[in-house]
Amino acid sequence: MARKIPPFAALRAFEATARLDRQSEAAEELRISTSAISHQIRALEAFLGLPLFERTTSGLILTAEGRAYNERICKALDTISMATAEQMGAVDDTPLKLHMFQSLVNLWLIPNLRNLTEGLPEFRVSIVTKPETVNLSGSDIDAAIVYAYEKPASSFAEKLLDEVIVPVCSPEYLNRMGPIDSVETLLKHPLIGSAHLANEWEEWAAGCGVTFHQSPSFLSVDNRSNALQAAREGLGLAMDRRPFGDWQKSRGTIVEPVPLHVATGGAYYFVTTDRAHALQRVRKFRTWLIALCAKFEDGD
Repeated sequence: MARKIPPFAALRAFEATARLDRQSEAAEELRISTSAISHQIRALEAFLGLPLFERTTSGLILTAEGRAYNERICKALDTISMATAEQMGAVDDTPLKLHMFQSLVNLWLIPNLRNLTEGLPEFRVSIVTKPETVNLSGSDIDAAIVYAYEKPASSFAEKLLDEVIVPVCSPEYLNRMGPIDSVETLLKHPLIGSAHLANEWEEWAAGCGVTFHQSPSFLSVDNRSNALQAAREGLGLAMDRRPFGDWQKSRGTIVEPVPLHVATGGAYYFVTTDRAHALQRVRKFRTWLIALCAKFEDGD
């Protein structure tokens, strides 16, 4: 019996629009016009005999039938992509495309990439940081490093590091303002605050068995990079959230005056897809990444 398969162009237009939320972005990705995307989706709806999108003044919204269909179409397209990549594997020299947070790239990954390039001199990496979150299914991104409190639902998600927090400062600040030999003493120093995690100092103190209510910080920053930079400049103490400060601590530019680590319950995971997990470039990068994280877990 012949398979009932809609035109492949219509399936691609539907999947790209569902993933990217906008017909204009789907058109740009597929390199066709927005009107062509709209035509393909309507043709697919006619083929199926049901609406896949609800058309509103603010744009297209997947119907319940559209969401269910999209989930299965994504898996089918991933299978096709994976099968194609496996056949091309022997000659595939495509860079590994990796998605992760900008601050994590700057403070942790890039300082460690020399180790990767020395071990695999021909290995190529393409790092993507925007948007902040990404749906890997149907995307050309091979893998992502994500932060979560629970293991992501993906079939291929592996924990890299548990997040722990610990205060840090510059060696110069410690020499000038120290000694800092207890939690209570530390909490009397200028504490650099976070606009996004306003209670992190209370969280750390509580994890150390101390009740603490922080007054407004003299300096509050909106990302971990700025917080650690302020600490390096001797402005006070910042909260390091592993692995952001690992590289700097290994180089001695920041230190832990009271080395009491408190687990937050969050963790970083390496996530990939059915399409990409078997690719040689993904396997090589995963092996290197796990070894790197084990090194910092051991405090090396």
